[in-house]
Amino acid sequence: MKQVNTLALVDDHVFMRRGLADYFTQTGRWTVWGEAADLEEAESLLAAPRAGTSLPDIVLLDIALKNSWGLDLIPRLKDLYKNKHPPVIVYSVYGDYAHIKAALRSGAAGYVNKSQGEAELENAMEIVLKGGSGFSAELLAKISAVSDIMLGLTKREREIFDMVQRGKSNRQIAEILDIRLRTVENNLSIIYAKTGVHYREDLENL
Repeated sequence: MKQVNTLALVDDHVFMRRGLADYFTQTGRWTVWGEAADLEEAESLLAAPRAGTSLPDIVLLDIALKNSWGLDLIPRLKDLYKNKHPPVIVYSVYGDYAHIKAALRSGAAGYVNKSQGEAELENAMEIVLKGGSGFSAELLAKISAVSDIMLGLTKREREIFDMVQRGKSNRQIAEILDIRLRTVENNLSIIYAKTGVHYREDLENL
């Protein structure tokens, strides 16, 4: 008899959840264990499985949930279930270094961009169930490439980058380093160009 695996869907777009649920159910290889639209629902769903049921085999998680950061679910699952928590694969519209690296740091088992089809997503899910990594070679290469870029920052750029990661404002950075505010802004423009990110929040997550 063919094994049917279970998955939980965590995404704040109902049409996305419905589309994924329909696709995976129709394959005959998966059944939807449960759904959640935000972090609070996901925590409630996964913290108290229905009587007589075990945890899902896979959790598909979107990063940008309504009023919450989806990746916060992963450490909470670790706190609840230690090493026995279900693997989490991030399925997100974001394909930039900052979000991929944040998912990797959080302990995600895989990362698939929503521009890819369901077949690619299922392939990552199957790899994870077999104990492999759901991060494609392309994504890992992107992380490695940006890490190499960091080596290309000047001493001053690295100082400013470090301050940004510590949550300092441009004005605070200027005061701490005893440089003009315009100098901070100019160096940040160069850092954005070298790292390939466009927003300060992404820079903080590198």
